[in-house]
Amino acid sequence: MVKNTQWLYNDVQENRKVLSSNDSQLARRNYLRSLYSFYEVYLSDLREVVAKLLVDDFDLSGEWKLHEVFPLLDESARLGKNGKLDLEPNRIPFLSLVAYTLKAFAKQVGFEKEVLSDSRWEAFCQSTQIRHRITHPKFHTEIEITDDELKTIDSGLEWWKEINSELQNKRYAKSVGG
Repeated sequence: MVKNTQWLYNDVQENRKVLSSNDSQLARRNYLRSLYSFYEVYLSDLREVVAKLLVDDFDLSGEWKLHEVFPLLDESARLGKNGKLDLEPNRIPFLSLVAYTLKAFAKQVGFEKEVLSDSRWEAFCQSTQIRHRITHPKFHTEIEITDDELKTIDSGLEWWKEINSELQNKRYAKSVGG
């Protein structure tokens, strides 16, 4: 999975270069689309990491809090009338899933800073709305990304990279006894 994440991040960087050298609405949309493909795959990988950390913690403490793992799963379980277990795609909204995953990760690695306190988290949230708008436009005017929106998208990416780097560094420090 790390290989796929790196490929997608390379796509983001390549699309940003194209945008820098030949700014167009197509280049802006391609940059944003590649960025959200990267976010989705990275988040999927991170959810697996956090679920494993939670399970390890449950094993050590002897207290199983399965409800903390459920949001991280790709599927949710439902029981049919006959007691049959049916699996459905987990439909937790993207921003809620990002927030939950990062907070759970921070808790597991002992990261004390609030992961959503940075103003760039709001930029990340706004960039998600921009992504939704260009992916599902209702009017022709909704497919353009303004200069200010591009700055917001870049600010959200800065937040994403920084908070994930800080969390991974804390995880590493904890694993080596720091």
